[in-house]
Amino acid sequence: MKRIYIISILIGLLYGLSSCSDFLFEDPKTSMSTAQIFADIDNIQPYLNGIYFKYRDTRVNRKGFFLLLGTDEVQQGEYQVRTEAQQSGLDKYDGFYFPENNSIAQLWNVRWPVVTLSTMALSHLNDMEKNASETDLPSIKSYIGQASFYRACALFELVQYWGELPIPDLQGEKVVLSGRKPLQTVYEMIESDFNKAAEYLPEKASGDVRIPRTWAAKAMLAKMYMSALPESGFRDLGKAKVLLNSIITEGGFRLVNQYADLWDGNKDVSSEIIYAFYFNNVWPDTNELQWYAGSRAVSGDPNCYMGGYDLGLPTKYCYEITDNGGIWEAGDLRKDESIRYNFFYNGKAPAPVAGFGEDQTSPHIKKYEDKRIDGEKSFYNSGKNVYLVRYADVLLLYAECLNEENNTAEAVNLINNTIRSRAWGGNLPAELKWNTAMSQDEFRSKIMDERMRELCFEGWRRMDLIRTGNFVEKIKTHNRWAKESGTIQQFHERFPIPHVEIKQNTNITEGDQNPGY
Repeated sequence: MKRIYIISILIGLLYGLSSCSDFLFEDPKTSMSTAQIFADIDNIQPYLNGIYFKYRDTRVNRKGFFLLLGTDEVQQGEYQVRTEAQQSGLDKYDGFYFPENNSIAQLWNVRWPVVTLSTMALSHLNDMEKNASETDLPSIKSYIGQASFYRACALFELVQYWGELPIPDLQGEKVVLSGRKPLQTVYEMIESDFNKAAEYLPEKASGDVRIPRTWAAKAMLAKMYMSALPESGFRDLGKAKVLLNSIITEGGFRLVNQYADLWDGNKDVSSEIIYAFYFNNVWPDTNELQWYAGSRAVSGDPNCYMGGYDLGLPTKYCYEITDNGGIWEAGDLRKDESIRYNFFYNGKAPAPVAGFGEDQTSPHIKKYEDKRIDGEKSFYNSGKNVYLVRYADVLLLYAECLNEENNTAEAVNLINNTIRSRAWGGNLPAELKWNTAMSQDEFRSKIMDERMRELCFEGWRRMDLIRTGNFVEKIKTHNRWAKESGTIQQFHERFPIPHVEIKQNTNITEGDQNPGY
C-alpha cells in the first residue's frame, strides 16, 4: 500500500499538541475531518499550531541530538558508542550507517508529518483565499504563510540530508507521497513555499511568538540558496545576499550585548532571534536536551542542572584552545558560555560512574543547561528555547556572500565589528582583529571556525560541512570515532533512505536507494 496520510485528523490531537502553558486550548470532545476544520476560520490557527508543535518535535530529546552527531563539532560519549551500535554508526560511518538504522529512520519520520499536514492545510487555504472576504483575507494569507514556512523548512532539511525526495500530493481525502523526484523539482517547491511565506507572513511580531515572520522565511530561503546541492542548479549566493541584506537593513534585528544572555532562560533576547522553538520546564513542553547533553558524573543528584548521560559531547577540536589544536582564542567569552569544563557542584567534586566511559568529566555542551530548575526539578525537565536561526547567523552568512563576490575586506570588517567584537565583550584586541588583506581562501577557512565558535550545538554544522565541501576531511580529522573507524566516504553526506520507507511507499524501490548503501 502506498504511504498515505489520511486527511481525517483528530482535532484533539492537534489541539493537544498546543500545550505550552502560554498557549493552552480547551480539549475538544469530538473529532472532525480536515474539511470540517477548515469550514470554520476559528479552527485554522489551532490546526497550524499543531504543525508548529510537530516541527518543534524535531528538536526534542534524543532525536533532537542526532543531527548534531557525526561532525567535527559533536561526537557521542564513550558509553553510548560502546552500547548503541546503530546510534554509534552516526559517528563511525561504518556498517551500521545503513538503511535499517533506527536513528536515521527517526530523523526521516519525524519530519514528514510537518510536510503532509502542511500540504493538507495549503490545499484548503488556497481554495479559501480565492473566495475570501476582505475581512477574512488577511488571516487566510497569514495561515498560508505559516503552512508554507513549515513545509519548506521540513523539506529543506530532508533534501539537504537525503537528496531527491518524494513529493506530497493531495488526492481526494489523502496525501500521497510520490516516488523520489529530481532535486530541481524538490527545490522548486521549497523556493515557492519560502517565497509565499515571505510575501504573506507579517513583518512585525504578533502576540503569538510561534507564528513566523517574513524575516524567518527570508533567512531560511537565503540558507537554501547558499546550501542547495550544487547539482540542483539552485545554489545562488547572489539571491542569498539580497535576502540577507534585506534582513540586516529592514528587519530591525540586533545582536544582544552579552553573548551569555542568549543562554540565560530568564533574559529577553528577542532582538536577535529570527525564529525559535519555545519550551518551558513543565512536561510536555520540556525538550529534555540536557538529559542527553549533561554529565553522568554529576547525575547522582537528579536535580543538578548540569547532569545528564553523555550522548553528545564536543570534539576536542571544538573545545580546545588554538595552541592545542582547537578553535578557541584567548579571551573569547563564547567559550565558557558554550562549553562546560568544570563539574564541581555545590562544593562537591564530580563522581564518574565506573564502567560508563572515561569522558564523563571531559568538556560537555553547556548551551542547554537550564539553571531555572536547579535544585528543584530533574534535569530531564530542561526547557530552554531552541534557536532555529538568529541574527548572528545572518551576519555570518552575509559575510560569506561578500567574500565570494571578492569583497573580502568588507566581509572582514563586518565580522570584526559585530560577531567578534561581541565575543570579546565589545573590545576586540587589535591583535585578534582579522586582517582586511587576507585572501578569499583564508576567509573561507576562518569563517568556518567562526561559525563553530558562534553557533556550536545549534544544529547547522553538518549542513555547513556539506555545503562547503569539507564534510569528509573535517570529520575524519576531528571526530574521534570517525577517525578511529576510518570508513567515512563522500557518499555518507547523504543519509540512506530508511528501509521502512522503501517498504511502505510502493513508489520507491530498493533501486532508488542513495548510492553507496
